[in-house]
Formats: sequence, C-alpha cells, structure tokens
Amino acid sequence: MIRLADRFDIVREIGSGGMARVVLAHDNHLNRRVALKLLPLELSESIGLDRFAREIRVTARLVHPGIVPLFDSGRAEDGQLFYVMPYVDGPTLRSHIGASGRLSLSESIALACDVAEALSYAHAQEVIHRDIKPENIFCYGGRALVADFGIAKVIGIAADASSTFSHATAVGEIIGSLSYISPEQGSGDTVDARSDLYSLGCVLFEMLTGEPPYVARQPMAVLAQHISAPVPELSQRNPAVPGSMCTLVTSLLAKDPGDRPGSAAELLAQLRDIAQPSRAAASFKAAAPTATSKYTPESMAAYNEGRSYWLRGMQGGPGAKEKIEMALMYFKKSRALDSRNALAVVGLSDAIHVMGYRGFREQIEAHAESRALRFEALAMEGDLAEVHNSIGVMMLYWEDDFEGAGRELRRSVELGPDVSTIRRFWGVWLKIAGRLDEALKELRIAAELAPDAAASYNALGDGLIAKGSFEEAIPHLRRALRLNPSLEIALERLEVACHRGGRFAEALDARRARLGQRHLTDRLTALDENFLKLGWQGTRELDVRRELASFLERATLEDPFAENGTSRTLADQIITGYTELGEWKSAMDWVERSYHSRPGRLRRVLTDFLFDRRGLAADPRYAPLLRTAGLQDLLGEHISNG
Repeated sequence: MIRLADRFDIVREIGSGGMARVVLAHDNHLNRRVALKLLPLELSESIGLDRFAREIRVTARLVHPGIVPLFDSGRAEDGQLFYVMPYVDGPTLRSHIGASGRLSLSESIALACDVAEALSYAHAQEVIHRDIKPENIFCYGGRALVADFGIAKVIGIAADASSTFSHATAVGEIIGSLSYISPEQGSGDTVDARSDLYSLGCVLFEMLTGEPPYVARQPMAVLAQHISAPVPELSQRNPAVPGSMCTLVTSLLAKDPGDRPGSAAELLAQLRDIAQPSRAAASFKAAAPTATSKYTPESMAAYNEGRSYWLRGMQGGPGAKEKIEMALMYFKKSRALDSRNALAVVGLSDAIHVMGYRGFREQIEAHAESRALRFEALAMEGDLAEVHNSIGVMMLYWEDDFEGAGRELRRSVELGPDVSTIRRFWGVWLKIAGRLDEALKELRIAAELAPDAAASYNALGDGLIAKGSFEEAIPHLRRALRLNPSLEIALERLEVACHRGGRFAEALDARRARLGQRHLTDRLTALDENFLKLGWQGTRELDVRRELASFLERATLEDPFAENGTSRTLADQIITGYTELGEWKSAMDWVERSYHSRPGRLRRVLTDFLFDRRGLAADPRYAPLLRTAGLQDLLGEHISNG
C-alpha cells in the first residue's frame, strides 16, 4: 500500500478508475477520516506538483453545500500526486441509477436542481467542472453533491501536453466518461460553463430513461455521436416524461452551446418551473395569540397594538426606539386593563429585552428585568405558547443554552402551531441544528402565516442560503425588503445569495444599498470607482477587507464576544469577513477564541451565520474542537467514493 509519511494511516482502498485510485485514510493532521485520490504516477509526472497545487487552490475556494470540498493536496513518497476530501460512506448517482433503473421525474428534477445550484455557484467563481457524470455525483442527506470540481482541467492540460498519452486516452480515460462529454470538449475546442450544462443534460437523460443519450460498442463511436448525431427523443425512451421536460433536455443536448440555457441559474429556474412543488404542507391563515379568549377585549386590543409596534421595532433601523417605546406603552396598558393577561407580561418582557440589546437601555439591567417578567408570565400561564417561545428565544440567542432552547421552542409549537413567530423561531433552531429540510418546512409555513412580515421572508431566505438554494432565496429576500426597505440583514443576505448565485450586478446593488443605509459614503464612492476598474469580485474583496479592518480595530476597544445591538457579536462578523476572503486559518483563530469565551455558543457560530463552516475543516484544530465541544456530528457531512 502507498506510504504517505506520518500524516495518513491508510485504512483500505475504496475505488479506482482511469483517473485515480481512492483510499480511505485517517488524516493525522486534520484528525478525521478522509478520502485520498491518488493520480497515476505517469500522469503525476506530467502535471507537476506546482501546477497541481495551483489548480487545487482554485478549487479549494469552492465552499458550497452541494460541493464535496477539497482539504489539501500533495505528493506521495513514490511521486504520485494526491488530493484530500472528506469521507462519509454513501452511494454515487451511478450506483443509485444501477439499483433503481430510471428515476422518477420528481427525484430526477430534485437531483438536477442540486447539481445546477452547485454549478451556478462554481461558474460564478469562474470554475468549470468538465467532468459531470453519475460517478462524480453523490446522493447524501437528501440531496446531490458534486465531487472533483476542477480536477479535469489540470489533468486534461497534462494529457494534451504529454506525448505519453494519446488523444483518445486523454479524452476517454482522463477527462471523463465519453457518455457525458460535450461536443466542443470532445472536439478539443475551447469550453465554457455551457459544457457542464450539456453533461448535466446527459445525466438527466440517463436518470429519466436508465441509459445515457448515446450508446455504442466503441468509445470513439460514442464521441462521434455527441459531435454529429441528432439529439435522441427523450419521449421515445420514456413516454411518461412531460413535454416541458423533454424540451428542456433537448435544449441541454444542443450541439451548439448557444442553443443551450444561458447559465446554470437559468437552467435551475426552468427546472423549478417544471417541478412546481408545493411549498407548504397546508394552507394557513394568520392566527391570533393562543390565549385571546381568556382576557378582556380591551386588554387584547391594547396588546395587539403593542405587538404590532414591537414586530416593526425589534428589527432595528430608523425609528426602532420610538416603535419599541410605543410597544411598551401598549403592553403596560394591556396589563393595567386585565392583570391576568400573561400575554401582556410576555410583551413587556420582549420589549424591555429589545430596548437593552439595541442599546436603548442598560443591557444587564434590561436582561434581568425581562427575564423576571418572562418567568412571571410562565407562573401565570404555564401552557401559553408565547411564553415558551420567548424563553426559548432568550436561551438560544443570549443564554447559550441550545438544547434548552430546543425544548422550549418545540413546546411552543405544540401549544401554538398557527402563530408565525413561533413557527419561525422553531425553524431557525432546526436550521442551526442542521435539520435543514425540516427547518425550511417550518420557515415556509411561518411566511404563509404572516405574509406581511418581513422577518418571515428574511428567515426563509436565510434558510435557503444555508441549503445552498441561492436562486430560490433571492425572491423571498426581495419580498422582505419590499415589506421593510430598511431591513439591513435582508440586504446582507440578498448580496450573499446574488454573489454566490453569480448575479454580480444585483449583488453590487445590494452592497451599495447597505453602505448607503449606513451612510458610509467613502466606502460607497470607492466601491463604484473600483467596480469600473476591477469588476465585482475584486471590488467586493477590497470592501470586505476594509470592513474587516474596521472590525479588528473595534475588537481592540470593546469586548468582541458580547452582543451589542444585534444577536451577532463582533467576533461573528470578523469570522464571516475572513471566510468571505477564504482566509480560513484566521477565521479559525477567531472561532477558537469565541469558543473559549462562550463555549455554549459554538454551534450557533458554525451554523447560524453567512458562511459555510466546511472551509474551516482544512484547519487541524477544527475536528478536535468539535469533538471537545460535543459537536462531532458536524464532522460527518460529505461523501466521497471512487
């Protein structure tokens, strides 16, 4: 077996193919199980370590829920190049199709959407896969994951440059299976992102029919069909496929790239139009608080006025203090009108708490007073959904008791299933717990229960970003902003969704709006000037660095681990800044500091903010820290076989 110095303990071989041999190993540097892909020695010599390392660095920037990440690369003692990926045992799409035959329309669309989302993100980073095929797509955790991004490029370059490999071998064995290769790639022409769309079209054809579009005895005959044969009729091989899907697959398999969908994002929208999934399990109407019949109508009228002001003021922005003060007045009036009204006591507790964390009152004093009121309400009405929700939110965001928050929020849903804020916070907890499908179901229901609440659509957009569904997140975030144009957190998320989805002009608009709302005219001017010279990617990096520098300066003057006007700490913002720049070691420094300052908050740091934590996994401190914190469940996130 291959010797790889002291870093890896080889467990067993788990796969092999024309491009690489794959072994399961324990990485003593990262302290976790990994999959090593070892390239053939002859190919390794053709590529060279420096070129290989450069391409791996480009690909390692891709951190997305639908992409199996790369941790590292290197050369074995015998000269073989290798790269390192996480390992979780799971089936490839190849084995899934082999076991099931053709897949259902709904499953095929769902898997194709996942791959299209990953491609949209990678293409926005100017990375083309070049080897989309069932062997490089994994079915894990209810979604498709794409492996080996960018690897085909460096291998293809080496193959073309080396006299050791014939053209047929380079195309057929190194770059990928001929059953999924685009006509332009097979002809040796320049390829762009639309080549990946062609390959995905071949995969989608196979999912729906059980076989790829072109089949022949000789590999070169398959290649010839890709280049010149008519596109096969999908409906003839599976008459149950609707015409809209047949038309879409035919466009993906067009010989001319210009006749295919213009981008993976465009393809994603077309797939969703065909699917038209039901977004909620049931239709709901906005419900009144759960105990309204127990209290006098006059008290409830005052409570509802207070709640309206609180919902608008708690989000922050212009006029937030005045709105919260009005909420306090109405909650006090509600309590005076009916001393039994536990809802009014919960409202007072929530409003006083917001006054504290927004900086309108002394925070420690406000926290203590709101906490006392919350438990007073609990003593008055032990089965009141709103009080359990309020206690759960406090535990989640300010008392670092994640498990306790889950118990309270789950209880609040049992008691008040038709209250939007209750479903929303339960959905947020589920998202942080990593139960994304359940979370999105709750967040969709919350939005339907309160169609006029910006916070509901902002939370739904946030959950979709966590899922990697950037295109789907964008309209929900735009709706949140239509309902509340000053909701900066929705602007921030809109920028992230547009940036990762390749909508750079819209991402620029969102960032400009954020800077404008904060009256950062110097940065706004620099943003516009740099965009003309550097384009979006370079401009965004410069502005993120400038923002990060200001955060680091503030961290020398104030406690970076305390909330100040928001449920995010300064340390959270610093971590996010470093991850946006791909500086994972510096990000991990702050993750580690945050953990030592507030251990119970680590799960939130890793799962509740706008970065993908898997980029941190390349740091040797990551796995031991998660194990120490009892969060080892976050380690087993991806699959990689042969």
